[in-house]
Amino acid sequence: MYSREDLLKKIVEEKGIQAIPNLIKLLDDEDTEVSELARDALSIMAPEGKDYLLNEFKKRFDLNLQDDTVLLYLAELLSELGCQEIEENLKMMFNKFSDERAFPLIIEHLLKLTKDEQYLDILETYLDGEEGEIEEISLMAVTELPTRKSLDILLKKYYRTNDSSIKSLVLDSITKILYKNPKLVPYLQERDSKLSDKLQWYIRRP
Repeated sequence: MYSREDLLKKIVEEKGIQAIPNLIKLLDDEDTEVSELARDALSIMAPEGKDYLLNEFKKRFDLNLQDDTVLLYLAELLSELGCQEIEENLKMMFNKFSDERAFPLIIEHLLKLTKDEQYLDILETYLDGEEGEIEEISLMAVTELPTRKSLDILLKKYYRTNDSSIKSLVLDSITKILYKNPKLVPYLQERDSKLSDKLQWYIRRP
């Protein structure tokens, strides 16, 4: 029996980008193992299959399907590839979803593409909502732009929350920002030396 890694290797090596159409069909398969395998395979093939993925994204966008999670995942792949062609589509995607969890994901993709700090401001508005999952998605999305502003947003959240799990997630996000932009380490030390010291322990924690 093949392991997950073996299956991925087999798909990529034997089928290549010719497998992309079928993999896209499997993205919303009811079997989560199948859909996750399709996602993993597509993420490997995405650079080579960018043109096909972009065309598929445009076609699905024009279908005006409601709550199309496949469209959302294609947007994720293309934003990671820096595909500027989808920026305007992303701005119009909000009315295609009734599930508010999609909103910070769309903003995250816009942030990846544009590096525009205005999207950090929007993500910050989701950090004090009542929906915990949206809050968590937004915290992770902030890390896509490792700047002083994103660090300030995370610090503000850290100071305000009494939820230990959220504090832990904030620390994870701060750590990710520092890895992406080590020049922010002195800034964190300047802003909060105690938290900076705590974070050093947090990073070394097994």
